[in-house]
Amino acid sequence: MFCAKFLVVICLLFLQFNAAYSVPAKYGVVSIDAQKNAVNHNNRGVIYMQDRYYNAAIKEFQMAVLLDPDTQASSVYYANLANCYMKIGYPALAQDTLQRAIKLNPMNFNYYQDLAVIYRRLGILDTQLKRWKRDTATNPTGLVMQGLILIEQGKNDAGMAKLYEFVYTEPDLIITAGVKNFIEKQNNEKF
Repeated sequence: MFCAKFLVVICLLFLQFNAAYSVPAKYGVVSIDAQKNAVNHNNRGVIYMQDRYYNAAIKEFQMAVLLDPDTQASSVYYANLANCYMKIGYPALAQDTLQRAIKLNPMNFNYYQDLAVIYRRLGILDTQLKRWKRDTATNPTGLVMQGLILIEQGKNDAGMAKLYEFVYTEPDLIITAGVKNFIEKQNNEKF
């Protein structure tokens, strides 16, 4: 009796499992969309971060990065992950993660702003300023970083001068609009 009931339960479970994971012929081949799943994990991470569940948010952002590591869209996942690392007090992890975001989307001005803050938290503003000065010859965003680092050091006029120089020398880059908005905001706050 017990054995017969057990077999019936097993059969029902098998049929239910099979029905849940079978695909009707009209739908064809089913594939998993890693990029779409990455977006879903990122969105969950944002919700966790807003609710200050930083460890859960980190796991979601890490999953998003694993699913979609090398696209411009994944720069957002890296930036969100870096933001969480900063919230829990790990600026070194945030620096590495944010640098990956910048590598994937070098025209996002907000990433550079966040990176300058990370440098300040790590106490490496001077060394990074020297590095970005060397990189300016091959990387126009070096001027942006120099300006932001100088501002983080409290040298606002020198920092703003670097940002103005960038806007003047690189008027057609996508990042230039963000730099202009930042300059405007700084000027409005000054007066």
